[in-house]
This record gives sequence, structure tokens and C-alpha cells, in this order.
Amino acid sequence: MPPDTPSILIVDDEEPIRRLLTRILTDAGYTTLAADTGDQALSLLGPNTIQLILLDLHMPGQVDGEELLFQLRDQGDEVPIIVVSGWVDEENTNHPHCVHAVIKKPIRRKHLLATIDLALNK
Repeated sequence: MPPDTPSILIVDDEEPIRRLLTRILTDAGYTTLAADTGDQALSLLGPNTIQLILLDLHMPGQVDGEELLFQLRDQGDEVPIIVVSGWVDEENTNHPHCVHAVIKKPIRRKHLLATIDLALNK
């Protein structure tokens, strides 16, 4: 991958959403990695350089989206996080030090790409 190609980690337990986001981002010139659990996301973050995380908050397992969010911040990780969820409310996304933006499902391509551009300071 070219050094100027941002890498985005997609974390969502729904395969159709991961595929959709991967297609949109790949078509827009981004490099993507995908995880279906918070644990898998943590394992991908270690060996890979990620510039942005798209994160679903509501996932099964010990490390759901909100737990992943807090673990990353506790580790001092400052990668921008955009919450992409069908269950968005102020209580779940009121983490200004963690969440850079919130996108409610269903996902609109133009809105997603504009939000990513802002988070990456393009």
C-alpha cells in the first residue's frame, strides 16, 4: 500500500455492513481491515498502522464497541473513531475525548466519506 493511503479499521459484527463499508472505502481509495469482534479488532491494531476506526457500539462478546473504545483510550491510543451504529443515542456516544463523529445506520455513502475526510483532516 502506498504510504499516503490511509488505513481504516472497520469493526462491526454484521458481515453485510463490513462488506458494504469495505466496498465504499476501497472504491474511495482507502485501505481497509475488518473485524467482527472487539477482540479481533485489538489483535489487528497491534501489527497494523491504522489512521481511523469505524466502530459499531453494539456487538456480542466480552469486548463490545464501547468497551473497545475505552480500552483504546486507556492505552493512550489517539486514532480517530467514528461510531457507525443503528442504535445511536446521546448516552452511548457522549464520549467527546473518544468519539470524533457518529453516523447512524443506514449508511449514506456521501455522508460517510465526508465524515471520514473531516476526521482525517483532509
